[in-house]
Amino acid sequence: MEDWRRIDIDALDTENQILAEELKPDVPPVSAEEVQSKISTLRSYISKGSYNDAILFITEDPPYGADESSKAQLLNSVLDVLSAVKQSDIPTIVESLSIEQQNVLVKYLYKGMSVSKGQQQGGILLSWYDKTVDITGLGPVVRYLSDRRTV
Repeated sequence: MEDWRRIDIDALDTENQILAEELKPDVPPVSAEEVQSKISTLRSYISKGSYNDAILFITEDPPYGADESSKAQLLNSVLDVLSAVKQSDIPTIVESLSIEQQNVLVKYLYKGMSVSKGQQQGGILLSWYDKTVDITGLGPVVRYLSDRRTV
């Protein structure tokens, strides 16, 4: 009876056990067609050269409920927009975003840094990240780390 201190009592309590399904965020599903329409709209903003509108558009309503392949296609378009913006325009664009949009921008920056295309443009993404954190503080980073919804 000397091992009684090593018993994990929390493992025996059924109320403390969390299932993986309970950790998934409750987001509405987004179809691949909706994501494709977002990509085409984003491409039209890129062709017009209105990058501020493109950033506002992609951060307005991110497709949290889309499948991973659609999210990857959208991320490639987002990286195209981020890399096309001049360095001097980044602060004004970030300041024009709402707090929720700044949070989504940080999510796109982190997601972009995790893929190979984003790693090739690492300097640009780090510049975006640096200027975003200078303006917003660390709040969006903390919200990114705690939010289970992914872009």
